[in-house]
Amino acid sequence: MWIVRGIILLISVVVLVWLGTVNAGTRVTFFLHKRPFDTELNLIMVISFVAGMVVWAIGAWVREAQLLFKLMKVKKTNRRLQDEISDLRNLPLEEEDLIETDK
Repeated sequence: MWIVRGIILLISVVVLVWLGTVNAGTRVTFFLHKRPFDTELNLIMVISFVAGMVVWAIGAWVREAQLLFKLMKVKKTNRRLQDEISDLRNLPLEEEDLIETDK
């Protein structure tokens, strides 16, 4: 799966660089909160790419935290079950009582 992500990232960087070189020097006007900004297209492409990477990183950190909490919960459950198994193994066998009740 990491290979697919790497290939997608590589393709997107190549496309970004290609678009940047094709549109070098092109000036555009964009509006942010009803304010016009006149800037180069390359700058807008780089900023949008970095913003996308930041959003992806935040999402990845959230998912990592979820997995970490789930792992901690599973370890706690596993430890509790191991303790229960250990307690069951340490129970004394009461064969004498069973033999006497059969007679």
